[in-house]
Amino acid sequence: MAPSTSGQGGPSPAPQPADGRPVASTARQTRTALVERLRRQVETLEGVRHRVAAPERHRAARDHVASELRAIGLAVELAPFTFRGRTYYNVLGTLPGRDPRRPALLVGAHFDSTPHTPGADDNASGVAALIECARLLAQYEPASRVEFAGLDLEELQTVTGTYRVGSRALARERRARREPLQGALILEMVGYTDATLGSQIVPPFLGIEVPRIGNFLAAVGDTRSRALLQGFVAGAKAAVPELPVIAYRARLRGWLLPLTRLSDNASFWDARYPALMLTDTAFLRNPHYHRWSDRVETLDFEFMARVTEATAGAIMRLASAEG
Repeated sequence: MAPSTSGQGGPSPAPQPADGRPVASTARQTRTALVERLRRQVETLEGVRHRVAAPERHRAARDHVASELRAIGLAVELAPFTFRGRTYYNVLGTLPGRDPRRPALLVGAHFDSTPHTPGADDNASGVAALIECARLLAQYEPASRVEFAGLDLEELQTVTGTYRVGSRALARERRARREPLQGALILEMVGYTDATLGSQIVPPFLGIEVPRIGNFLAAVGDTRSRALLQGFVAGAKAAVPELPVIAYRARLRGWLLPLTRLSDNASFWDARYPALMLTDTAFLRNPHYHRWSDRVETLDFEFMARVTEATAGAIMRLASAEG
């Protein structure tokens, strides 16, 4: 990995309780400012970001993630991997931890799109939330190191079904080095809601109650991810009590319900790391999935702000947990 120069310019201090844990601000102006930052991030990223269909925008998305994380004050690296004879890069921004002996926590979102969509929800929304989570947390020093990862080539790359290329390279590299990882939190489409009854499609035989109104965040783990899932839900609810979070644990690394394997979380499951997919449930809710209509005007930025604050609170809880 080739390190880039770390920049400065972190956020202004946020309200903080006596025990030092960050919480979602109750000040309306703080939430409003976050909503506007998220909107600007998505507007900047919106557009086809595909290695073949739009290579310049694809590279620009990568560079935007690196530039934003560097400006926040994180040390940024470009982590290379190869696909079909060419080199591509995941972007890694690191928030140092107090205890180097603790496993790192990774937070990721893919920045590429399919060739046929501007990808506002999929996945500019996840990238925007990733960047703004990093901004909210940059002033803190958690016990564990936190890595913010912009992941490349998540979308389908070949007719034979090759996808999740960047995250697979990253997860396999970590496993090959026998590097411990507390877990990976993958932000995959976090911007679409629909308050209409029946707007949420629920797969059969889940074994849990799921609302038929599409206004919640789903947190999906596998059997190995039990503690990560519990810690995330507890931290998210403590930070943003008004955000509904539905937790689900898939068996056999998601193979019994393959739609749980459609994002970068599955790369970490396959490498035997705990991981969660944090999602608005994609095509189970959003009718614009992988269509030209996946645009910024369809998104709910108040919901995205709640997801961002909840994820930031959960990250600090997980990265500072005992044991």
